[in-house]
Amino acid sequence: MMKKLFPLFPVLLLLLLAACFKEKMAVVGLPNDIDPNDTTQAPVKNGVKRKVLLIGISGVRGDAMREATAPNILGLIPHAVYSFDAVTQAPTNSGATWSSLLTGVWSDKHGVTDNTFAGNRFIRFPMGFRYLKTLLPQLRTLSLQAWPAVNNQLVTQADVTVSLPDNDAAVRDSAVNRLKTDPADIVVVGFSQVQTTAHNRGYGPAVPEYMSAITTVDGYVGDLLTALNSRPEKEKEDWLIIVTSDHGGTGNTEGSSSFPERNIFTIISNKKFTKKEVVPPLNSLRAIRYSEIGDYAYSKDPLYNFDSIKQFTVALSVRSAGFDYDPSFIGNKNWASGNNAGWLLCPKGSDKWKFQAGDGAGGARVDLTSTGPAITDNMWHTIAITVDRRTAPGTVVLFQDGVQAGTSSLNNLSPFAPSNDIKLAVGEDITGTYRETDGGADFQLANIRIWDTVWAKADMQKYNHCDTVQVTNPYYSRMIGWWKGIENTGNKLTDAGPLKRDLTLHNPAQWLTQEIDFCNGAIPAPVPQTVDVLPTLLSWLHIAVDPGWNLDGVSWLP
Repeated sequence: MMKKLFPLFPVLLLLLLAACFKEKMAVVGLPNDIDPNDTTQAPVKNGVKRKVLLIGISGVRGDAMREATAPNILGLIPHAVYSFDAVTQAPTNSGATWSSLLTGVWSDKHGVTDNTFAGNRFIRFPMGFRYLKTLLPQLRTLSLQAWPAVNNQLVTQADVTVSLPDNDAAVRDSAVNRLKTDPADIVVVGFSQVQTTAHNRGYGPAVPEYMSAITTVDGYVGDLLTALNSRPEKEKEDWLIIVTSDHGGTGNTEGSSSFPERNIFTIISNKKFTKKEVVPPLNSLRAIRYSEIGDYAYSKDPLYNFDSIKQFTVALSVRSAGFDYDPSFIGNKNWASGNNAGWLLCPKGSDKWKFQAGDGAGGARVDLTSTGPAITDNMWHTIAITVDRRTAPGTVVLFQDGVQAGTSSLNNLSPFAPSNDIKLAVGEDITGTYRETDGGADFQLANIRIWDTVWAKADMQKYNHCDTVQVTNPYYSRMIGWWKGIENTGNKLTDAGPLKRDLTLHNPAQWLTQEIDFCNGAIPAPVPQTVDVLPTLLSWLHIAVDPGWNLDGVSWLP
């Protein structure tokens, strides 16, 4: 069907508005499917107007909502696209995440990184009401919030704003009264008590007070749905209902980039939708988090007797936001003492990494710290070593992201492996007890590789910076282990190399879905994200998203 031409007045109005600001909002393109003879109303089909109720509940994790006693919210699911694995991005405070939810862009664009809203770029990347009011100026918009900052700092061009600080019940009462009688087209409601409870008692399904707070707000949502169903013009209205959270949390706080802090839930419901749960596909990039006592993988295979392997190369990808202690990334030694026989790679200080080796006698240990930049920026980094003991005194060379980052003599270290059942360990030393006795750290490891040869320096940058293919480089035939660590295969890390020597996982793996690949390129989200709410809302109203708006989200309408 040919799209109808939209009147030029709203576009001209937007141009005039944009000219008033140094930083301009992108020109709005022509929306589709809007009746040019009726631009003052929400889209109408057969006399039925499309409308939106958006409910944001601060601080509800997706895993908690899945287990919650929440019959009203979960009762939307039979007619919804929904996900308990939905995510937001760091920073995961309410200022940044509410801004992402209502602008459709991430904080690198809208500029909000904390709850002060300082540095916002809402002129260039405005709250969604501004798009709506420019294109459909007579749409009636309401925002009722228990956190006043949303209305005071973020919401623009609302016909009605109601702020009732930290009083979800009062927000419920006000929203119910208005839904019963107000001819509203877009209603945004924000609740805050779940987050407040989490700050006092903690986040997660194991916290009774937190789960009880979710049940309480579910009752409020039920009251809103009842009011919606009792509207006098309900037969002439078609409501899209979106219920979501802004961020999750861990412990008593939020703000960082861990998965519990980024994990939210999203339910997009309409009476005509059929049930569709969105879960991360098995082929989405995942990696294992090593953070708890017993989090390690190991091999008892005598192949990995590094005293008899006179030359080898080790490379792996590591991701962390900071180190507290120095448990091993990978190695073959008892890390209770650096003098013990064997070698390992481990954190150094709060943000670096190092190679460490000893001979068991205490006289010739080697400690070599990478000269590369910090690796605790929560991005993936490839760290690698080459060890050559074919001629005395032996040499070790460090590489970080393909660039040489240190070299040292091995001081004739021998033996280069201890007498132990476990020959190789990942995430721990070979005793499996270092985190328990000496301290832990929180990091992710993946794409772990070992060759029984020394890589040339030039090839490190050419092939090993962030390579996950491996079979295309000239060293593949010398590979004696390649554990991608991205596929859930039970209690093992599958060896994708030619020898097929799997590692055994001591604890069940903590799998984290990644938003970036090993080269730190963005991975399209396989599940709904915070920024998808606005494009979904616009799509429901038949407003085409102009590429010039540069939104980060997508519509999840079926």
